[in-house]
Amino acid sequence: MAIDLTALLSGATPSSATVSPMAMYKKLQKLAEQNAQGDETETAKEKAAEITRDFNNAAVRLRNKQYKEQNAQVQNDTVYYKNRAATAATSAELVNDDRFLKVLAYGNGFGDLYLNNRQKLRDILLSDLNDPNSAARLGTLKEVELAKKYNFGATGDQYDVDGNAIGYDPDGKLVNDGTGSPPLPASLAKLRGLVIDLNGKAVLTDTPAVPATDNKLVQSIGLAEGDARSYATSQTKALLQEQKPPEKSSVNAVYEFESTEYQKFRERSDVQLEAVYYKENIDGIKTVDDLFDSKNHRLLKFILNSYGLAGEEQYPGKIRKILESDLSDVNSLANRFQDPRYQQLAKDLSLPFAGVVKLKLGSTTQDMVTRYERLAYERHLDEQAPGVRAAIEFARRIKDVSMTVQLLGDAVLREVVTVANNIPQELAYQEVDSQVTALERRVDVKALKEDKGEVEKLVIRYLTFKDTGSSGVGSQSYLLNLFG
Repeated sequence: MAIDLTALLSGATPSSATVSPMAMYKKLQKLAEQNAQGDETETAKEKAAEITRDFNNAAVRLRNKQYKEQNAQVQNDTVYYKNRAATAATSAELVNDDRFLKVLAYGNGFGDLYLNNRQKLRDILLSDLNDPNSAARLGTLKEVELAKKYNFGATGDQYDVDGNAIGYDPDGKLVNDGTGSPPLPASLAKLRGLVIDLNGKAVLTDTPAVPATDNKLVQSIGLAEGDARSYATSQTKALLQEQKPPEKSSVNAVYEFESTEYQKFRERSDVQLEAVYYKENIDGIKTVDDLFDSKNHRLLKFILNSYGLAGEEQYPGKIRKILESDLSDVNSLANRFQDPRYQQLAKDLSLPFAGVVKLKLGSTTQDMVTRYERLAYERHLDEQAPGVRAAIEFARRIKDVSMTVQLLGDAVLREVVTVANNIPQELAYQEVDSQVTALERRVDVKALKEDKGEVEKLVIRYLTFKDTGSSGVGSQSYLLNLFG
């Protein structure tokens, strides 16, 4: 719904026209009520999305619990597999161990055969590769390669190329110096990491043995280690990620004064000039120092204007200390100022924790521009109806006030409460404690926070003085008595 400003104008031409602040405020209130319905719709959508997200996340947590249990079992299987590979006395006992066979099968891409025909898998592994009628030789090339990889079908004890028997020393290490006892079965040689030639003999290195070395056997990383790794890779479940709620913007999705009039205003070239400059140049900010560099004064000014802090760019040192404050510290500068606009800006930018990373996000830039356009529009309305912006800002921000002194420290809030209560501007010359005492005689902050009716009453009184052109000075004001 567009605000028909012509209906509010008094005077023959735009140049001489003025708008009643009270009439403008009433129009804006009506528009805000209509837009609130859209805001409620957005809130309902967010709630529905939250419920769906919670339901999905509950399912994710349940599935992850199952995955963790499965992964723990996979880990146990790999440990079991390596221990069995290192301690078994024969290949037959390994192949007939279903738990061992499972790791070997899945680690080599034979999971389907393990599930559907376990006996055939055993026969392949135990095949005599010299027998053309063995299970491996009658099977696929992949099955032949599997049988060759382990050579579980080999018979007798293992010897090296020089004819030396290979066995285990007292420490369990493979040796070929004649002291080995018991002997190593040939069917376990490859599993234990020995390199075997085409004749089935253990290969020896050509490098002379180092005195500290027991033998010259060529050994590779044991097959068991590779099998365990492959099995774990294929069977370990990646945990699912829970859906995170979208980052909540500090800017309302629905602008309370959204209208055709507002859309036309925000499309004006003079309005977009600063917004376009900001969007095109904010990516050039690489560090916090850059943000406060004098050459980027225009960008800092835009940011502060977007949060209703116009003019504060004159004090970059102060602003930097505020924005770098730790909001969890009640004594930090941002908290000591007690102005929620400073605190919101510090929270949104998160400079102490994110540097300028968050500042340069596309979502942050969009929020900044949105804030700038809305505040520019409200200043535009105030030019036509002086006082209306202070009125709507007061109604919007009074919820963030907890102490009377905060009213005095904020130019907008101070303007509304002092004019509405017929308090002379000379109050500012008194000590702060005296100002607070004088204001508390007329203004109850707690009542304003808890009762929208009290806020409305005060705002109407303020606008009435604005409408009549009264300065609000004079304790016997007729209007003050009327509304008091």
